[in-house]
Amino acid sequence: MAETIGFIAGESQLPLLAIREAQRQGKKVAVAAVKGLTVPELAGEADAWAEFSIGQLGAVIRFFKKHCVRQALMVGRVRHAAIFSIWKADGQFIRFLAKVKDKTTTSLLATLADFFFAEGIEIIDSTAFLKEYLVAEKNYTPRRRIGASLACDMEFGWQKAWGIAALDIGQIVCVKNRAVVAVEAMEGTDRVIARAAEIAGPGLVVVKVSRPSHDMRFDVPVVGLSTMTLLKDCRAAAFVLEAGKTLMLDQKRVLDLARKGKIVLLGRA
Repeated sequence: MAETIGFIAGESQLPLLAIREAQRQGKKVAVAAVKGLTVPELAGEADAWAEFSIGQLGAVIRFFKKHCVRQALMVGRVRHAAIFSIWKADGQFIRFLAKVKDKTTTSLLATLADFFFAEGIEIIDSTAFLKEYLVAEKNYTPRRRIGASLACDMEFGWQKAWGIAALDIGQIVCVKNRAVVAVEAMEGTDRVIARAAEIAGPGLVVVKVSRPSHDMRFDVPVVGLSTMTLLKDCRAAAFVLEAGKTLMLDQKRVLDLARKGKIVLLGRA
């Protein structure tokens, strides 16, 4: 009998790509979809499907146990700010919140994983079925010249991004002329880039990293067409991504936009 893998599915196409790969590998999938976020076509492809609000933790656990799930993945974005808009929660969610040290992403997700584990469900690497989309350590735009000034901005941004990531504030820093223009908090990738472009204009260097000793079970950075389109429209100079810990969707089209926008796209470890 095929093993059933559980999926807690948020926004984007990532959950759909992941369950298709899991099924290709002979797994069955039970999808606990976050109400209002998960793409509709996922329901037609899952072996078992149910929708839940963020506060229904107990119901998700019962759903997984009903379908004999022993391992589960958290795939697809659920905005950090959503934790502040919950108006109704079940008893297990309230007990979960009581165990959380603070409401940083790291604390919330690590405590959630421990909570599931206590119920006999192991949360595993969120990229387990998405390895082909991980950013490689290379220059994706080798024909784009990296001058001394741009190289300095890329190095400066890399160091600053690691600084804020270590503080669990955000994963993105936008810089220009060795000055920090904008830092991500809860607003997400595209909003912080748009804010930075409004402040500094063309020539931004955007750096996106994970946290130090990042737990690959959750919140892996993701980039795709919407972000690269925005970077092209903003006339950004470079986009630096952490290799091996960042997912890139629609890679062919992303690279085409980078070339058209004359943007350096670099995977760095």
